Amino acid sequence: MTSALPGGVSLPAFRRHLQRVLLAGLVAVTGMAPVTAAAFDKFVALGTSSTSGVYFPVGNAICDLINAGRLDHLMRCLSYSTGGSVYNIQALTSGELDIAITRSDLAYEAYLGKGQFAALGANRDLRTVANLYGQPVAVIVKADSGIDGFDKFDGRRINIGNRGSGKRTIADMIFRIMGWTNDRFGKVTELSTGAMGRAFCAGEVDILIEALGIPAAFYDRMTRECGGRFVSLPPELVAGFKATGPFFYDDRIGGDLYPHNPADVNTVGIKIVLVTVARVHPRSIGIVADAMFGKLDDFRAAHSALSRATVDSMLKEGIHVPIHPGADAYYRQRNLLP
Repeated sequence: MTSALPGGVSLPAFRRHLQRVLLAGLVAVTGMAPVTAAAFDKFVALGTSSTSGVYFPVGNAICDLINAGRLDHLMRCLSYSTGGSVYNIQALTSGELDIAITRSDLAYEAYLGKGQFAALGANRDLRTVANLYGQPVAVIVKADSGIDGFDKFDGRRINIGNRGSGKRTIADMIFRIMGWTNDRFGKVTELSTGAMGRAFCAGEVDILIEALGIPAAFYDRMTRECGGRFVSLPPELVAGFKATGPFFYDDRIGGDLYPHNPADVNTVGIKIVLVTVARVHPRSIGIVADAMFGKLDDFRAAHSALSRATVDSMLKEGIHVPIHPGADAYYRQRNLLP
């Protein structure tokens, strides 16, 4: 799997070039030979989402926190825009990424080789760094569309998201639980967050399915500028999500957050986690953990989605895949884990 960068340069090729540049710079600045690659990973690539998603600014914020101490720990982090949750896990497996943001349920499926990852087999090398935040599932329609519930969806135009994205897996789950097929709708599109937003605002799509951390700039634009409003999930859909395992929980989108939404919207939430793989050196993951937990106030202030993070929420919620040894050692040294 190759993630293209501007100019057609592949992510693996760019990473190799950057590593050479960084190591050469270290020699030039310090006059010392660099520590061998076996010592620890001096460069880590962090996978996020499309630039319109919340993963993207959160990933940038995490890398910024890591890079703030790079003169001390000699490691650099770069975040990349990617296809999203599923893509990120696959890119960890292929070696294109070292750390990535994804949904907790998808991490668990990948670890066991089930669901979206059944054809790929179990990825027992997948490891958790920490839980980041929770995000509600959102279904958005135009406030003046006459759509006030799922029973009004017939014949409408719906976007189910790009392949490899978290929203696509959510849409697939909704279709499966509700017993829907594409024939139920007037049109089914597979657009990314940015593209579906433009289509919704242009009146080309009637229904959006998304899951982003609250508050989200994308939701703000859809409601304030494009006349969107949220629709509550029906009870049978909520029950269907919760029946899939200990991943989805009752959640709501507050009625005071966005225009056209005077009342709370009932939905389900899912935890978003930072994951890695066993091959990444323990010291490198320890540096990542320290960037978040060492200055927790700075971490919470880095993005609004992280504002409610606590040590307990980050280490006791949404973790269904083993914690990486480097993170585990860091947490135990600081008595954050028993």
